[in-house]
Amino acid sequence: MKKQQQPSSQNTWIYEYGKEKEYNRCVSIDCHYVLKQVFGGNEHVALKNPRDILECACGTGLWTLEIAQAYPQSRVVGMDIVPPTNEQSGLSHRSIPSNASYTYGDILAPLKYGDEQFDYIYQRDVAHIVPMHKWPSLIAEFYRILRFGGQLELVEYDLLFTNPGPVLALVNEWYRIAANTIGIDPDYVESLPDFLAAAGFGSIEVKVYHIPIGEWPSDPVQRQFGFLYKEQMKALFQSMKRWWLSELHVSEEEYDHVCAQALDEFEEYHGMAKWKILTATKKIKTVSRA
Repeated sequence: MKKQQQPSSQNTWIYEYGKEKEYNRCVSIDCHYVLKQVFGGNEHVALKNPRDILECACGTGLWTLEIAQAYPQSRVVGMDIVPPTNEQSGLSHRSIPSNASYTYGDILAPLKYGDEQFDYIYQRDVAHIVPMHKWPSLIAEFYRILRFGGQLELVEYDLLFTNPGPVLALVNEWYRIAANTIGIDPDYVESLPDFLAAAGFGSIEVKVYHIPIGEWPSDPVQRQFGFLYKEQMKALFQSMKRWWLSELHVSEEEYDHVCAQALDEFEEYHGMAKWKILTATKKIKTVSRA
């Protein structure tokens, strides 16, 4: 999960900053590796000698680093409102390749890059950052800065939990309230293919992945994924605690009790997280013949 942009409501945070920083440093790294295993790799488009690659909202910067290692002839840029440092990202024990760089950039503003500058743009997990009305302009910016024939990959997830019991149904309702506060539609992922088409993209594909939450699967690999994902849910609940206590006017004791019950329900009701990978291509210009 990424650091929350400031909404226009009275409280300008959803995540508690200290908790969110800890969450990004510890849990988001686990998320990267879990998703990499579940999805079968870091990229899901056919790349042919890309010269320039951009990761938007790069967070800890791990994807940028690993793609730079995989494509040493490419220039790879990781952009974020808080560009990762070695201390923040957990990369201090790894050398950053010379073809990788990190820079400031805000995906809620016009991107600072020139037209047709990149061959591949990747963005993951910005559900809590981008209000619904910002998606069309952001995707239009991706189209602008991609070269013709360039490819875009968006990796997002459904905000609401699947297979909820009564407690997780309550948590889903809390999520809806939180999302509405900052203009986010919990069903935003369903609209992304239409936004891509409206911007001019072609070859739009959507792949769906279901990741277990908890150790209920019988398959040992899925059980491990579920254990790691449940750990992320624990950290996420903590990072949102301050907001929920303030906005929903529940006591700290009630909040902790609901979260503990929600974690148990993931096991009892076989909770799942639904992730989607959307890929699209900027169509190559065709020259009309007289």
